[in-house]
Amino acid sequence: MKVSLAASAALLSLSLCAGASSGVFETGQGGAFAQAVEATRETLLRDSYARLGEREKRLTRDVVAGLVDGAWQLSHAARYLGAPAFSSNREIIGRPGLYNPDNIYRSALLDPQGEYRISGVRGTHTQLTFQFVDAYPLLDLNRDLLVIDLEHHGVAPGDAFEFHVGGERRPGLWWPMPAGARAVLTRQTFNDWSARPSRLAIERLDRHWPQVVEGDRLALAARYLRKMTVLWVQGYLQDLQKLPPNSLSPLQASAEKDGGLRGQQSLVGRYQLQPGEALVISARASDAGYQSIQLGNYWFVTPNPVDHQVSLNASQAHVDADGLIRYVISLDDPGVANWLDPAGNRQGYIFIRWQGLRTPLTAADQPTIQLVPRDELMRHLPEDTRKCNRQQRTRQLHDRAQLPGWQSY
Repeated sequence: MKVSLAASAALLSLSLCAGASSGVFETGQGGAFAQAVEATRETLLRDSYARLGEREKRLTRDVVAGLVDGAWQLSHAARYLGAPAFSSNREIIGRPGLYNPDNIYRSALLDPQGEYRISGVRGTHTQLTFQFVDAYPLLDLNRDLLVIDLEHHGVAPGDAFEFHVGGERRPGLWWPMPAGARAVLTRQTFNDWSARPSRLAIERLDRHWPQVVEGDRLALAARYLRKMTVLWVQGYLQDLQKLPPNSLSPLQASAEKDGGLRGQQSLVGRYQLQPGEALVISARASDAGYQSIQLGNYWFVTPNPVDHQVSLNASQAHVDADGLIRYVISLDDPGVANWLDPAGNRQGYIFIRWQGLRTPLTAADQPTIQLVPRDELMRHLPEDTRKCNRQQRTRQLHDRAQLPGWQSY
């Protein structure tokens, strides 16, 4: 297959940033990966969304770059199962899976037969969880095998901690390795973006492994990229597109078999807006340790979360006197504090989640959604709705530069 000059240049740039040789595409070794990149690029750019205009084409190319970068990084980690490390992923723009701006995500790949020590210092953020799953991140909608929340084991913010997984039982915190575990995913969840992040380290303790698995990394990255493209573009996204526009799915426990966090409740929605329209979403403020809403674009990717208020957690949002949080989604600024800015995307997705609930939510807690004319918006909001002028909005956006993932590495 002939690879376009633009695709080859983009791929070469990504590979150089990841440490690949500058001559990698002058050999047969790079062929499989180059072809996989071009196949992913063609698949996404054939979509009708990518043909709407230059802006949509650019966002689509961002997704291609996110998939390529994810496959390349994963191919590195998969060859170092003997010397694992937690990824330091601060880049969420272009990554599939709707990365949450309130979270720092880090992951390490595992050998199901391995024995590991995980240690660190608990930060001052809201929640720290370790999810042991049965698939590599981004390759499959993985299934929860074990979830560890150290708060339940006496580890408080600021405490140093250590626990073991796998091998023979040890003193202190120890868990047997779940059968089929392939990765540990960590979520550091923040209500307050100025909170201190956790420090994490992982070490493999058994000695029956090579530190680096030899093999063709480019072929491995090609296989991963093709699998990611099928999963996110030809599978998960098509299921999401079946949701009726401007609706919310029923509230439910997060699907542990699809990578959802055990104990979390959530719902997903789809929006489709024209200029002059607004969506009002009303959700009751809960007793959850963490409650939030965020928007995703057509590709189920988080838009630029620094320059646009694409998310609000319960600490950031205004609660009305009746105990409801009313969010407004509109293409232009409606002058209210709880505006969710779709960053110019006329269509996309809504995700609402609750973690650390003391009282499980029921159907009576189902948020509502209403499409209204933009010029009639204030008639659908209570009198105590918090307004937001230009200076206050500038301050809101200034504060978004404290996004946890931006400040952590």
